[in-house]
Amino acid sequence: MNSIIKKLKVMFNITNIFAFIVVAGLAAPFVKFEDKPVVQTDVDPYLKGFDSTNMDQVEPEVQMYYYIKKYSKQYDIPVKYAFSVAYIESLYRGPCDKNYKHNVTSCCGALGPMQIMPATAKLIYGKKINKAQLKNDIDFNVKTSMMLLQILYNKYNNWGIVFGAYNTGKPYVNNYARRVLKKEYVWL
Repeated sequence: MNSIIKKLKVMFNITNIFAFIVVAGLAAPFVKFEDKPVVQTDVDPYLKGFDSTNMDQVEPEVQMYYYIKKYSKQYDIPVKYAFSVAYIESLYRGPCDKNYKHNVTSCCGALGPMQIMPATAKLIYGKKINKAQLKNDIDFNVKTSMMLLQILYNKYNNWGIVFGAYNTGKPYVNNYARRVLKKEYVWL
């Protein structure tokens, strides 16, 4: 080790070789550093200061982000697929999409950000669901969507078939399913 230090001193004309070793990243074989615990936080930068108690006070695009993350985790739906469905169904582009409109109705009668049919919601909950709630309540709509996706996945065990069934009610892989499966959304 002394011969290495002497050679480094001569090569680099360094008086404090220890500083060089540390800076150069060569200290590992020579010096044992104390490991400090790394503090990891689960604080989402889009949700700072918000939680389920005050989510109704934020913009719809942030609510969508929160509820998709919450319910995709709760119902074991890959979050990338949940965001992809939201994009395809209501053009949701993330928590910074200031032009996002969540309370939409399709020509077929599907309601809200995840485009849930009232009859489908009735099957999931076992009772008639208020259309205004299904259309306007982002929490309820996203939760219903994630519940439906979980039910379909438990039945078919294939995401392609699940998304085809979500879209048409029939268990087959269609263009909608292929679009969901290939899309990944990252918002920075």
